[in-house]
Amino acid sequence: MSGSFKEFDKLEEKINRLISGMKALRDENQKLKKELHDVKHDSSQREGEKSEIRKKIASLIDLVDSIGE
Repeated sequence: MSGSFKEFDKLEEKINRLISGMKALRDENQKLKKELHDVKHDSSQREGEKSEIRKKIASLIDLVDSIGE
C-alpha cells in the first residue's frame, strides 16, 4: 500500500509541475500578446506620422514650385 501512495505522490508532483508550467506559459502568452499589441499600435502611429510628414513635404514642394513660376 505504501508503494501506491508513493506513486500517487509522484503523480501529484508531476501534475503540479504541469499546472505550474501551464500557468507560466499562460502568463508569458498574455505578456507577449500585450507586447504585440503595443508594437502594432506604435507601428500604426508611426505610419500616421509618416503620412503627415509626406503631406507637409508635398505642400512645401508645391509652394516652392509655385514661387518659381
